[in-house]
Amino acid sequence: MASVYAGDPQLWKSFRDKFNELIKAEVETVKELRDILETALCYFNELDSDPTNLSLLMGFVIREKEIKLVKTEGKLLSDVYTFDYIGCGDSSLLRYLTPITADKDRWLTINQALYAGTYWVLQARRWVENCGGDTEAFVLHWNGRMHKRNDTTFNWEQHLLRLELDLSQLLKNLGDTNVKDGEFEDRLAMLCRHLREERTLLRGRI
Repeated sequence: MASVYAGDPQLWKSFRDKFNELIKAEVETVKELRDILETALCYFNELDSDPTNLSLLMGFVIREKEIKLVKTEGKLLSDVYTFDYIGCGDSSLLRYLTPITADKDRWLTINQALYAGTYWVLQARRWVENCGGDTEAFVLHWNGRMHKRNDTTFNWEQHLLRLELDLSQLLKNLGDTNVKDGEFEDRLAMLCRHLREERTLLRGRI
């Protein structure tokens, strides 16, 4: 199991302790984990008046059998079929970014998920008030193994910012008739070169 939260840190700690208390017996199905999660949430009446006090994304793996991602807001629990996000403050930012960086209708590859997620968090840190800190990334595999990727997120951010700058400069020049054709072609070539370089680097990552 892996989880991330948004909301009140003290409430999260209390929830975590209650969840761990309830999950003592051997668990054999995702449904059992889901039921335990719902039961743990029922202990916290403060969520009735303010559901935003605690939001969760939780990934469950029954090794080699089942895998499930769920989301909570307050006491409400729902299944996630592709991807989702919590605690983004001004959610209009991510509503804009998600359709142009990820396909909502299918599972992302690990590389796609890591790159898109890193970019969303990067933009939230830049533009959403009180959002900060380093980006942490991890992968929960089908065999139950947890793979932390924190050592690479900073480099991904720098590469993504380089591509963003290339595209920004190209779009600014697109409608400017004072920009010579050669300069526009040079900027276009630079973006294409950087995209190819990034694609080559991605082939060596899992």
